[in-house]
Amino acid sequence: MEGTGAFGRAARTGRDVGARIAGALSSGALYTFLFATITALFGSAYTLVISPVIVIFRTRRNAVIPLELLPRIAVSLIALNALAHLATTGAGWCVALNAAVPFLLALVQSSQFEPKAYFGYVMAFVFLELKPLTPAGFAVQLAATAYAALVLTAVLALTRWLKGRAPHPERDLDEGLETLAQVLDRIAEGEGAESLASEATALERAFDRLCYRARGLVRAPDGVAMRYYLYATLFQRAVYLLDDASWQRGDEHAPDPSSFHDLAALVRQVRAARTPEEHAVIRRCLQMLLDLVEMPEGRVRIFFRSMLHTLMLIVSDEPARGRRLAAAGMAPAREVLRSLLDLIDPDAAQFRFATRLAAVMATTSTISLLWGFEHVYWLPLNAFLLLMPSYEESAHRMRTRPVGTALGCILVFACGHVVQGTLAVYAFCMVMILFVYACTPGSWQQAVFSSSFALMMASLTIGEATAMALRLLFVLLAVAIVLVVNRFVLPSRRERIYEGNKRQLMRIEDAYWDLVAASVVRHVPLHRSGEMLSAFHLVYEEAYAYAQGLADAAERSRETGRLVVLWHMFSEVEQVEYLVQSGELPEGDLALVRTLAMRLKGRPAVSSTSHATVALIDEVASDDLRYALHRYVENGRRLAS
Repeated sequence: MEGTGAFGRAARTGRDVGARIAGALSSGALYTFLFATITALFGSAYTLVISPVIVIFRTRRNAVIPLELLPRIAVSLIALNALAHLATTGAGWCVALNAAVPFLLALVQSSQFEPKAYFGYVMAFVFLELKPLTPAGFAVQLAATAYAALVLTAVLALTRWLKGRAPHPERDLDEGLETLAQVLDRIAEGEGAESLASEATALERAFDRLCYRARGLVRAPDGVAMRYYLYATLFQRAVYLLDDASWQRGDEHAPDPSSFHDLAALVRQVRAARTPEEHAVIRRCLQMLLDLVEMPEGRVRIFFRSMLHTLMLIVSDEPARGRRLAAAGMAPAREVLRSLLDLIDPDAAQFRFATRLAAVMATTSTISLLWGFEHVYWLPLNAFLLLMPSYEESAHRMRTRPVGTALGCILVFACGHVVQGTLAVYAFCMVMILFVYACTPGSWQQAVFSSSFALMMASLTIGEATAMALRLLFVLLAVAIVLVVNRFVLPSRRERIYEGNKRQLMRIEDAYWDLVAASVVRHVPLHRSGEMLSAFHLVYEEAYAYAQGLADAAERSRETGRLVVLWHMFSEVEQVEYLVQSGELPEGDLALVRTLAMRLKGRPAVSSTSHATVALIDEVASDDLRYALHRYVENGRRLAS
């Protein structure tokens, strides 16, 4: 048994360090290979592209990468190199491009699911503009970038082949349906809904992430993306049913448990079906159940009917009311514009961060270009590494980076008398790079090794003491600039992000009411409701995690309760949209839905107390629609209180 004293701690630390170094070996080896070959082929002045290439490699090496993504990575790096060179041709271009390129990349690529998805590509743009080049030098740099991109795509393709993995969306879909069927069977066997809610929620969140990753700004959702949206909708409805088990307690009519077994069997048949003939048979069964099976009004009835409708869409090429699953291709220009406008939200964490990133990079890169001082490019380099999406992480780096830089100066001073000659310097730097990738990003230890690498490389062209002084100067100046921007440009402390998230949830709900109103009078693509679903849960998950972490118990209970009510209200709007999309509502109800959508949008807490609103709902003929709307009104009152 391992000791718990100093020896035991030392052994655990040794194992941890060994594991970290082993995990960094592939990154260190790729860096060393690229550094050696680019230096030999193009010259050591063109090695700045290596760091962003390694970052992209590290974020992609364990992922299941579609082959068609690999050429896009290479093309993106080459395009960013061209933009980076253009940014060095004048102050105007420098300000404009450093404000636009990092902003757009951070805005489009980041999310609460993946807040640092922007990092590798913005890093490529920033690093490739650090040293202005002549047209001839730019041509060499472009060739070096193309070479590095080719090596990266080859290594990622080899990694994908060695692991024997390829994207298997059908596997994700099949496993999701089987888990859902098991949940339904366990409900039928009497297991409490509360105990199943967390399992169903995890499943829904997994498919929310798949929905998010399957979407593209300029690419229309293909059949797989559409199925992700439909599956996420299935699990959303299951979670809504399980979250309030009043129907199990007898407050509402509970169906025969065998109904849940039957539904589970249908889910498994949908999972197993592969041919058009099998799909046609299942569609007939589903339609027969929709036509013949009757249940009393309530959430269980809506759950069953919505599940049957969604299963029918999954096995159908002809969704209800003539809606076809979108084929792969380019999204219409208006859809692209709508998506971009949706991202421009001052309450969204990624928009706030993208704005700060643009301010920092435009400021520091322009200073670097105009000042033209020795190694002034260390200013934008350090500023980029200090600014993080999370205010707290950024503040942490502003403490660890200067400390690590100072310690790196001491390490280089101590080693400078031993490491002599170009080859020895290169060998020392490659060891430092290995340690950089073995350390926790943003830690003072990582700053020690990255500073040692930079200072030892700089010692080949300038004096050691000068390099140390400049490194410290530009790190401290970068800290000052980032500190000012974080404080005054759309600050994003966790408390501020939480308040913004709550407003975002309300706006998404308002947008869903707009979608409901539009669905009454015209064709609305199915993926729009799927995008609304994933967007809501993207924000809801972060807000709920913050609320659960509140120290005050009363405040924690109040805030989590309000968020749950908001989620219930969103689920009820989603049910209304489903009923409109199903094509089963009479014209009178459709007209009432449109009127109610405009009335409830933006002010549910106020409108829910209106007798006129309740009277209008009472005029609805459809039991299911009337039930969903009354539930929405009741929850609106809870929110108001």
